[in-house]
Amino acid sequence: MELKIRNLSKTYKNGVKALDNVSLTIPLGMYGLLGPNGAGKSTLMRTLATLQEPDSGSIFLNEIDVLKQKDEVRQRLGYLPQEFGVYPRISAQDMLSHLALLKGITNARERKEVVAAMLQRCNLYDVRRRR
Repeated sequence: MELKIRNLSKTYKNGVKALDNVSLTIPLGMYGLLGPNGAGKSTLMRTLATLQEPDSGSIFLNEIDVLKQKDEVRQRLGYLPQEFGVYPRISAQDMLSHLALLKGITNARERKEVVAAMLQRCNLYDVRRRR
């Protein structure tokens, strides 16, 4: 997968310009997004995750137009912000099941398998809540 961002800009109502004509191409791989507070990292990530609209520009994930094909993006992209704000009394299993449902995994059996696989991957399967 390749991510292409072209001329992306975002200015908030309070006048803060978070993104100013950002253009970059990111090939397949794992990357970190570093910068000081206020540099626009969260704004960029929220825009890539289809959680907010930019004022201008384009984003393509391979051939998917991120700004126009949000459902297709959400099926392929995972996003976990630093401050997630989960409910304090919800189990990891229930939270993952909820997120899987939001990502479009509506079949209960498939969702249960995906959640179990994620819990195993994170070494949480053996300490999950049993029902």
